[in-house]
Formats: sequence, C-alpha cells, structure tokens
Amino acid sequence: MTVERDANVRKFIVMQNIQSDENEIIFKVDKEGKNTLEDICNELGYECEEYEKDGVYSVKVKKSTEVKGSISDTIDFLVPLSPKSVNEKIINPAILTLFIPQIKAVSSIREGVHLLRIKWVISWDTPLTVYNVKLDDDRYITRYYASQKIPLFNVSFGFDFYITSEGTGSRIKMKEWYKGPFKQLAKGEIEKHLKKAKELLPEFLIKI
Repeated sequence: MTVERDANVRKFIVMQNIQSDENEIIFKVDKEGKNTLEDICNELGYECEEYEKDGVYSVKVKKSTEVKGSISDTIDFLVPLSPKSVNEKIINPAILTLFIPQIKAVSSIREGVHLLRIKWVISWDTPLTVYNVKLDDDRYITRYYASQKIPLFNVSFGFDFYITSEGTGSRIKMKEWYKGPFKQLAKGEIEKHLKKAKELLPEFLIKI
C-alpha cells in the first residue's frame, strides 16, 4: 500500500485486510497510508494506535463489531448452494433492489464500485463499494459500504454477509447497519428489509 498513489485503491486494500477474522491488524505504511487508515477508522468507529520510525508508520487497527453510533440488525438463513457459488452471486449489489424498495437503481462505476439511486426521506445518489474476502474454501466475507455527505448531515450504511459451509449447503449471516439522521425511522426500515430478504433471497440465489 505504501507505493500505491491512488487514494481509492489504498482504501480498497485496507478494507480488504480489515475484513479478515482478526480482531487486531497492524499496517506498516507511509504518511499517506496513515491518513487513509485514520479516515477509515473514523468512519467505522475503530480504534487506531500509531507508531513512527524513520518515516514508516506502524498503525494498529482494533476492530469493533459495530460501527460507532450506528443501528443494525441481523438475520441468517440456509441455501442449498456451495459457499463459493453464494459468494459469486452476493458480490453483485444489484440484489439489494430485491428487498429494499428505497434503492431505485444500481449501476456499476468500475470493478467493486457502484452507484445507488436512493429515494427515502430525501433522494440522493451514493457510491457503494463492495469488499470481498475469501478466508478459505468454506468461508467468505462480503461487505457493502456506502457513505455520503449530504447538506446538513452525513449518511453511512452497509451490509455484511458472512458465508460459511453447513451440511450440503451454506449458511448466510447478513447484517444491515445505518448511521445518520432519522434513526428510529431507519430502524423500522431495516427490520422490513431483513424480513423480506429472508423470504426472497434464498430462492433468488438459487435461480440466478
């Protein structure tokens, strides 16, 4: 990451490593990499410890299970597909339109980055990045992450998918989280989204 000049690529590399199953991760980076890590820790509410020697920064990221100040809910369900097959389908965030009526369109900007058109209390477009990590042949983690500055406030939200092998199929643990204004309203919407996802996603993943 030290030699990577593109800020978006640096952020992508960091997020991929953060999605591992380790609670603490140490990065050795230059000053720009340190700034990237600080920004991500602030966004996700993670604790960072920094040490500098000869212009090289060691940054320890202590992960939290929740984004600070966010609300969230979780479901899990089984599908008769291999973890690899599920993962290949989950990495396409167009599936969100199946159970989230507020997302009106999903378009691809480049690999791993998409644009969502949202109509809720207000309407806006927000970039969404997909981070995908293979832990081994039977375990995958996928995170959708979106953050947008809107006049007067910031909105962040996302989805975490933990895919593991179970029996002849896979178990999917899915979490939706939200950070921003209108939290009570968002809490009710998250419950509706996840209920609909549990009803529709298993059959949809089999068909596509």
